[in-house]
Amino acid sequence: MRISLVVHVIGLIVRVFGLMTLAPLAVALLYGEYRDAAGFAIATVVTCMAGQVMRRAGGSGAEDAVERMRRVEGLAVVSGAWLLIAAFASLPYVWAGLGVIDAMFESMSGLTTTGATVFRDFAQFGRGIFFWRSLTQWLGGMGVIALFVAILPRLAIGGREMFFAEASGPDDEKVTPQIRRTAAVLWQVYAALTAIQTVALRLTGMSWYDSVSHAFTTLAAGGFSPHPLSLAGYQNPAAEWVIIVFMTLAGANFALQYRALARRDHRLITGDEELRAYAGVVIVATALLVWATQLPLLSESALRTALFQVLSILTTTGYASVDFQLWNDQAKAILLGLMFIGGCAGSAAGGPKVVRHVLLAKFTLHELRRALHPHAVLPVKLAGRVVPAHIVQGVIVFFLFYMLTFAMCTAVVVLLGADLVTGISATAACLGNVGPGFNLVGPMSHFGDLHPISRMALTATMWIGRLEVITVLVIIRPEAWRAGRWNSE
Repeated sequence: MRISLVVHVIGLIVRVFGLMTLAPLAVALLYGEYRDAAGFAIATVVTCMAGQVMRRAGGSGAEDAVERMRRVEGLAVVSGAWLLIAAFASLPYVWAGLGVIDAMFESMSGLTTTGATVFRDFAQFGRGIFFWRSLTQWLGGMGVIALFVAILPRLAIGGREMFFAEASGPDDEKVTPQIRRTAAVLWQVYAALTAIQTVALRLTGMSWYDSVSHAFTTLAAGGFSPHPLSLAGYQNPAAEWVIIVFMTLAGANFALQYRALARRDHRLITGDEELRAYAGVVIVATALLVWATQLPLLSESALRTALFQVLSILTTTGYASVDFQLWNDQAKAILLGLMFIGGCAGSAAGGPKVVRHVLLAKFTLHELRRALHPHAVLPVKLAGRVVPAHIVQGVIVFFLFYMLTFAMCTAVVVLLGADLVTGISATAACLGNVGPGFNLVGPMSHFGDLHPISRMALTATMWIGRLEVITVLVIIRPEAWRAGRWNSE
């Protein structure tokens, strides 16, 4: 691994990311929050300068070597960039009064679109800070990877690694022949949907500030809200229906949505096996939640409440239109199960992804049939095509390490004083980038009361979950660094 090359590319990304703090700086100035504005200005200068230093540290040879970036170097860029960007994004929180651990937790939660928070008193923070929370989620949902691939064409093969590490399913899928054009197209779809939702929310009576903030965090499947009670604090059924629609879109494959619109062919939507499974999960889980919570059948409020929470957890958005911590154990069990499913591949949602569950289910059924017919040839198929064996193996390995990470982090949180339900739900919510859990980390509570080491472990878990486990685990293996050298030859 050419470490100088990795440092150089991460520096390019960090330098561009530093300019993003100019947006909350403008918001803070608009609302007269001059102290917060100073914090954003400092963060802008520090981040851009650090990025420039890293870029230059790579040396002149790194510029040419970017075009020949190897896979392990691409993965190192992905993992390292997320960590460093989260660190720099935490600077405004530190300036606003959060401790370093809490600031890093909040920052990582934003960039990984998790939506878990350590904010204890929302009145302590200004609108610039809340706008920054929303913006980090919007950038993390699609912008950080797709935008940087689009505007840094020199990344070439490294850009490909970065894009598919973020918008990954079990196999690579392109919209256009060139990866940079793919990233640009998906970013355009993402931005257009954000603009449409902003206007739709404004028409429901939300202020422009709240509309933009919620549009940012809905399309990113993030869930941060300027209100301490999330959507429950607005008491706006029309806004909830708007968010239901856009949560559904945020959890669906953006590439599929683009192709369906570009070709004007609804069969691309109805014929997609993963999307049908996604819709099936939503329908079944909503019906079960209405039954479990004993909400009035066939009423608008019951359908809206159940559908909102199912989509919020399944798409890993993490909003709350009610305090589901008050629901019974049956309802909580349904929501906990949804935390381990996630949205579609190629969406802004976190979690294991629906398509992996589909492939795992098909593989399991084939293995059961093979037990009865040992000599039968039973290939796993998806959308009528045979799925290569290495992809199926990759899905199995992913789930193995996903559950291993879940078990280890849960043990840490519980051993450090949390009850079992809190430990399980907090880890599931952070690893799947969902946001709220149950008990101490319920939808109307926060993660700030957990042990500091627990918060550090959950911060790492959010990072691991967002990069889909394997990306991080590969990089921390000793052999990935054993042959590392600084020069870019």
